Amino acid sequence: MICVSIACGSHKRMIAEHLSVADEGMRLVELRLDFLRSTPNLGRLLPDRPTPVVATARRPKDGGLWRDSEEKRMVLLRSAIAAGVEFVDLEEDIAHQIPRFGKTKRLISYHDLKETPDDLESLYQRMLGCDPDYIKIAVTPQSIGDVFRLVLFTREKNRERPETPMIGISMGEIGVMSRILAKKFGSPFTFATFSQSRVIAPGLLEYTKLRDHYRFEEINSRTDVYAVIGDPIAHSLSPLIHNAGFSNANMNRVYLPQRVFPQDLSEFVAKAPLVDFRGISVTIPHKVEIMKELTQWDPAVEEIGACNTVLFEGNERCGYNTDYIAAILSLEIAMGGDGSADNSPMIGKRALVLGAGGAGKAVAYGLIQRQVRVTVSDFEDAKAQYLAGLLGCDYVDWELRHGTRADIIANCTPVGMHPNVDHTPFEKSGLKKEMIVFDAVYNPENTLLIKNAKAKGCKTVSGVEMFIGQACMQFKLFTGSKGPATLMRKLVKQTISAIHEDEES
Repeated sequence: MICVSIACGSHKRMIAEHLSVADEGMRLVELRLDFLRSTPNLGRLLPDRPTPVVATARRPKDGGLWRDSEEKRMVLLRSAIAAGVEFVDLEEDIAHQIPRFGKTKRLISYHDLKETPDDLESLYQRMLGCDPDYIKIAVTPQSIGDVFRLVLFTREKNRERPETPMIGISMGEIGVMSRILAKKFGSPFTFATFSQSRVIAPGLLEYTKLRDHYRFEEINSRTDVYAVIGDPIAHSLSPLIHNAGFSNANMNRVYLPQRVFPQDLSEFVAKAPLVDFRGISVTIPHKVEIMKELTQWDPAVEEIGACNTVLFEGNERCGYNTDYIAAILSLEIAMGGDGSADNSPMIGKRALVLGAGGAGKAVAYGLIQRQVRVTVSDFEDAKAQYLAGLLGCDYVDWELRHGTRADIIANCTPVGMHPNVDHTPFEKSGLKKEMIVFDAVYNPENTLLIKNAKAKGCKTVSGVEMFIGQACMQFKLFTGSKGPATLMRKLVKQTISAIHEDEES
């Protein structure tokens, strides 16, 4: 179940939002009484409540906004219990001062805004001594190891003691799996915010996204897990399209946006199968380093030196690269080809590939496979030189890139990506009408590079086509079924359009 946390400054607004989420079918609401600017009036909030509620008045040291004395907070919590609220949230250090009364269920909570305690077992046992109906441990992870430690602990305790369910929350972006996969770990509910503009705890998701995007209510212990890993990762649209694909095919699978710091990559890959991760998409900055974690890979991964897809199969970690095929096919279609290597319209062309990272390696490799003469360039000249040596192609210093003869310009840098939409990796003056211009950036679809290329009369290929192409190939690797390209393309275009409409309004 999703518990929607409502945190408003006024009673009127809190009541209105409660009615709104009830109309949306939500069955449990947390009233964050500590957010009210005036003294909480339970007589206004509780008598006609449309759903069961958790009454919470959180102290600042636990991440709340309670402004009055501790004595008054305790009186408020006791009053909520006397009024018959369905649940009351009591911190473990004060729970013994508020005895059980009536039918109100006791949610005994612990919050650590700095770290994840080393000894979770001692904390748990201490909380069991507080007469709980439910236990909630919300902590701050310092590494991905902390996240795995908490979710595995939560699953273990819910199996050992199902009569006292535990909710384990790793706060912040790297702890997203603890929120989305709560039901998988045996937790009775997870918390969500009413609005993304009012996030009251780090990493809290909007309830509509949790319900519709991740299909939270359908997740269970048998759900297979997938993710896109990167740093940063919040901008990725991969969860949107893969989850839509799973839903469309009625598959018991979910796909997460998982932030993984570079120093945590090895531990994430080692521990992911413990919570049923079956596959991951890999993005910046992990496409090269992930290769150290693989046990086997397809030939393209070895030749490119970059991997964007990993499957977990028993003890094996199998690496693939779907970037290069997607990029080449989208370019060939734009040039009137049919995807056949033998009859490719690219044969004999010259290409300038901007960027020597994972995407640049993939695109350069694919072009070379189509007998294109490739020159690579990067902000870091050493990276371009290394890639040129690896693939046996040419390179040019970044400052000299505009003087390179090219039929194809392929941008594989993040230059021009949202929100830095006024930048381009290749100046308009260097573009010529006969060129084909490809940009791997997909948000926005019409980057400044693509706009300038269109203005010069060039043929253009947006990053959306590559993004959808590689995602469909990943979907096939993940599921064995063809990726729903039309659905994915529609969602990406709608989302990108909505983002930019919001910014312009």
